[in-house]
Amino acid sequence: MSKIFLFFPLFLFAIKPSYWWINDTIYLKKDYTAIYTISYKNQQFTLKFRWTLYKNDGLVMLYNYEGHPYQNILYKQEEINGFKKFIKWNIAPNSPYFMIYFRDFSNNIAKLQFLIYNPKKNIKIKLNEPRYRNINFVKQLPPIYQKDFEREIK
Repeated sequence: MSKIFLFFPLFLFAIKPSYWWINDTIYLKKDYTAIYTISYKNQQFTLKFRWTLYKNDGLVMLYNYEGHPYQNILYKQEEINGFKKFIKWNIAPNSPYFMIYFRDFSNNIAKLQFLIYNPKKNIKIKLNEPRYRNINFVKQLPPIYQKDFEREIK
């Protein structure tokens, strides 16, 4: 009888599907903007974000989702290292959402993780600059100075 109880939890763990439908890691230098286009139910949603300051282990993130600007300060600590946004506000259970996590910071480059929870697996994404996924490409980018970019993410 005890053999059944030992086997049963292992069996449940083995058949559990992956929680995240999309798991994407990108690297950004200060003020470089990443733009994700999210396709869901024949609609396009746009997420634009960048970081603008790293001080006292906090990363100041500016982002705009569907025309609404936001600002967050993310830290490496597990409880305060990310933010969550529903892709399309819906009160239904299992509504898809995305999360952005701050994972690391070194050599003035932030490592960010973009995750999408989507049980129906019907979402597609497109990143404006796929080379942001390559840290060696990002290391070679020149710094952006404030006079060289628009201050607001539009």
